[in-house]
Amino acid sequence: MQFMDVEIRCKLCGETFSWSADEQRFYYDNDLSQPKKCPACRADFRRKLHRQQEERQAREVQQWH
Repeated sequence: MQFMDVEIRCKLCGETFSWSADEQRFYYDNDLSQPKKCPACRADFRRKLHRQQEERQAREVQQWH
């Protein structure tokens, strides 16, 4: 399968970002779907998710004390 760099518009912020042929090959090889969010929005989502997980763990620790 041949891959070429493409431009994608982020579904959250509307910015256009490049999805390289190498990234596409990685996604294809790992059976992942095309990204819908730009790298900045994906990173922001991961930060928020990580913070929520930490808060949940802190609440669980407090419940045991």
